[in-house]
This record gives sequence, structure tokens and C-alpha cells, in this order.
Amino acid sequence: MSAPSLPDFERTLKLSHGNLDAAELAECHGLLSGLLCCNVGVKAGDYLAHLAAMQLLVEPGEAISALMVEAWETTMKQLEDEELGFELWLPDDDELLEERAIALAQWCSGFLAGLGSASTLEGLSEEAREALADLMEISRAEISSSPGDAAGSEEEEGAFAEIVEYV
Repeated sequence: MSAPSLPDFERTLKLSHGNLDAAELAECHGLLSGLLCCNVGVKAGDYLAHLAAMQLLVEPGEAISALMVEAWETTMKQLEDEELGFELWLPDDDELLEERAIALAQWCSGFLAGLGSASTLEGLSEEAREALADLMEISRAEISSSPGDAAGSEEEEGAFAEIVEYV
């Protein structure tokens, strides 16, 4: 049985009524993923409280709250999926590469914040420390595109896809 899919990214952005941009929504999911990776006792209410504490969703409406709870439930199931059905909640591939890269950087930033707020990182293996260092580097990523290259080259798209897969 495969893991369920996250709510539609663009629909969620629209339901936030301008309170979230794509990078912030990706950061919300990164935070959730980090919290869940180190603390299986995290409840949906805890997640919403973390979003408020980080000033991502301070007073969400009913619709966006319901979608964030759905994202929490889906992410829990994806992380438990034996077929490794976990996916990052990022803008669709038809969005500009720059917007997707910024969202990926914010996802990594959120993940590190969630991981750090829910546990100590002492006692990690060398491999885990290297992976976290890589995520820190990705969280600092910037893309500058030339005016005629708004869509991103095939090579850049391929590199981005590899980085997403690595994360």
C-alpha cells in the first residue's frame, strides 16, 4: 500500500489568503517533518502551535488549519510507509526554478528548526552529521537567473531534481 499524497500545494496557498507564500508553505512542511522525525509524540495541535511560534501561521482560518492537520496526518503516514513514499511539499514543477529553489531552501530551514526544537542532536552518527550539514548548506541556497533564462536550463532543472531527491 502506497502512502497518501499531501494536499494540493497551490490550493493550500490560495486558502491561506496571502498569509503564506510558496517558500513559507514549504517551510511549514519542513518544520513538520523535522518535528516528526525526532518526536513521535507530536500531535497536530503541537504542530499548529509551532507554526504560530515561528510566526508562519499565527491565526489561521478554519480551512487552512484543516489542511495543515491533513498535511500532518499525511506526513505521519508517509514517514511510516515501508515503500518510502515520503515527499517534500514544494511548488509544482511548472513554477519558476528560482521559486522552487527558494522553497526547497526554506523546507530545509524548517526541517532543521523542527529537528532542533524537538530533540538534542548529540550522539548522531558521522553520516547523520554530514547530512545535516548538507541540509544547512541547501537552506542557504540562492539562485540568480539571467533575464533571458527565467525558466531554468535543462541542466539546472536536472540538478535541482537531484538535490530534491537527495533531501
